Amino acid sequence: MKIWGFILGGWMAFSAVLRPGQAQDVVLAQGPGVHLTLENFKEAYTDYLLRTGRTDSPLLRLQFARQLVAEALVVHEARQQGIEADPVYQEERAALEMKLLVEAYARQVLYDTVQVRETDLAEAFVRLNTQLRARYLLAPTRAAAESLRARLEAGESFETLAREVFRDTLLAHRGGDVGWFSFDDMDPAFEETAFSLKVGEISSPVQTAYGWAILQVTDRFSKPVLTETEFAQKRPLLERYLRYRKQQAAREACARSLADSLAIRFEPATLRRLYDRITGRVEQPLETLDPELLQAPLLTFGLKGARTTWTVADFRAQAQRTSRAQREAAARSVEALQEFARGLVVRHVLAERARNAGLDRTPGFAQTLQKALDRWVYDYIKQQALAQLRLPEDTLQAYYTAHQEYFRLPARRAVWEILVPTEAEAYRLRAALDTADFSDLARRYSKRPGAATTGGYLGYVTQEQLGKVGAQVFAAQEGEVLGPLHIPAGYVLLKVGGWRPEQPMTFEEARPQIEALLRPEFARQHWQHYLEQVLARYADKVTWTKDFRLEAPAAMRMP
Repeated sequence: MKIWGFILGGWMAFSAVLRPGQAQDVVLAQGPGVHLTLENFKEAYTDYLLRTGRTDSPLLRLQFARQLVAEALVVHEARQQGIEADPVYQEERAALEMKLLVEAYARQVLYDTVQVRETDLAEAFVRLNTQLRARYLLAPTRAAAESLRARLEAGESFETLAREVFRDTLLAHRGGDVGWFSFDDMDPAFEETAFSLKVGEISSPVQTAYGWAILQVTDRFSKPVLTETEFAQKRPLLERYLRYRKQQAAREACARSLADSLAIRFEPATLRRLYDRITGRVEQPLETLDPELLQAPLLTFGLKGARTTWTVADFRAQAQRTSRAQREAAARSVEALQEFARGLVVRHVLAERARNAGLDRTPGFAQTLQKALDRWVYDYIKQQALAQLRLPEDTLQAYYTAHQEYFRLPARRAVWEILVPTEAEAYRLRAALDTADFSDLARRYSKRPGAATTGGYLGYVTQEQLGKVGAQVFAAQEGEVLGPLHIPAGYVLLKVGGWRPEQPMTFEEARPQIEALLRPEFARQHWQHYLEQVLARYADKVTWTKDFRLEAPAAMRMP
């Protein structure tokens, strides 16, 4: 409440200088690409304070207003210089339009029906004051999750199965234990299931954003005394958040129902070829796909008699309108890729329905799209400017000299690899080593991109880089061949070479680490200087409201 008091005090002090009825439409700053109103400022500034936890002050208001104006000027300059003709901009515009169309359709069809009941608020308040500890197992499909649950009921342990499903991660070593968590700390479906379980109870499979999970709550602690005053203080935020969660749940339920009604069917052979290409199991330049594969039918969907077919090229065009993180998650397994493609189909159909309903022709949609594009342009220009940042050589050298003892190369071993998709093939090649050279076999049979050139040589690698097989490699004798060993990409044979012991890094070897340490602060200063230059270029073209002019001290820093 303290933040809100400061904010309200600020608005009241400023509004006192305005004529009656003027507060709602007053323009604080006007210029090329700049139209900052009091209402716009209030909305952005309030969100900033709540997001950062900073305390309101007159100086901070000035800083923030300057920041908003500088951002608008950066976007204006980029548009003046023709960024809208850039293919990167065009691609981003298409992606944002698709996303906002789906959101507009969901808002019109689904969100108005969402209600937050008093019982929902009470339960959320209890959860907010409760902590759970749980462990889980993850599977790509419901059938695989059911199999894991059956194995648990047959007596196998979470510890054993976690090492199998999570492979070489912290979760594998901790038996799937996620530690203590509370309200809104986890995936919504995961959380909903966990709070419904008794301590020790094992859940049925539940679909999360990361796959199908089997949960077990291992401990629970609730705050013993909860007061009406505390509930009243938290109620507005809880109501807003629960409404958002219910809207998302309604949207996901609609997507699942739509996916079922569309009867999406895949071509298994094409799906497998595409997966092998995406995961690097087929050696091919990353920038290209076989033209024949691009034209291959991947899936069909729609009502009987009006089915639509997507080729791999169609799928790729849709996938390019998603984030890198989404595409990387789709490469975890064939099942994950399949689910990703289903999601793209649902998104496409919802966007088409939104267009058919004319939602893309409303003033509100155009404004929302423009605002999202402005944000992207600003972030893009910032990214481009910071990509050119070069840290001073003398600063890097001085840091290395002062902290040299911390920069050391771990022990490494030379390793050669043969990667194949099946265990049977790995055993066949292992037997062939009696009469064939390891590198020759790697050139002929390894599925690792580049193996045909390198003969499977991975170079000198650390134990950490080798993941779960690292300990075996570092315990092996020079010249020894290990395997077949199972890794996420398939099965490998590894030939172990000589040692390079731990040793101090040279300056060039330490440079990437030093730059990573120092770059954030240099980037902040560099971008701040860039914004100040933009403001200076337009100083005589931006008009401020007399009672809100920003004649800030030179030492003032933007937030």
